[in-house]
Amino acid sequence: MKLVVQELVIHAPAAEIYRMLVVPHLFAQWMAVDAILDPVVGGAVRWTHANGDTCSGRYLELVPDRRVVFTYGWERTEVGIPPGSTTVEIDLVTDGPASTLLKLVHRGLDDDAAAAHHGGWIHYLGRLCALARGVRPGPDPLADRRVPSFASDDRP
Repeated sequence: MKLVVQELVIHAPAAEIYRMLVVPHLFAQWMAVDAILDPVVGGAVRWTHANGDTCSGRYLELVPDRRVVFTYGWERTEVGIPPGSTTVEIDLVTDGPASTLLKLVHRGLDDDAAAAHHGGWIHYLGRLCALARGVRPGPDPLADRRVPSFASDDRP
């Protein structure tokens, strides 16, 4: 299994970024067209992208303004990453009065899935950064693309 690791500095306070990770209407502005988030340990994490693909899992850990950990997977079975089968850890470290270091670690992906998710996290965290700066990310340019099917023999 492989890790996907992303680190970036976002010019916004950690409390604001935390809200964008756990408040459904804020989360939907950068990640999805619809989100159901119940930010309590064991609560549901579920969002649907514009292409209809849905990700889901459960919260494992929440430390307000500092840390969000949830399980993750795709409801489309041919992707081969079932709901709740991987783990996403997001840490927020204050890096000045209005600046935050975000570190994301996605665990439990095989090599092909890790490569695809690496690109996906770069894209969506970029949209999160824009929103944190007060810029509406607008329509998702990946809206018509689907995550590859890693369970099939036609792996990338």
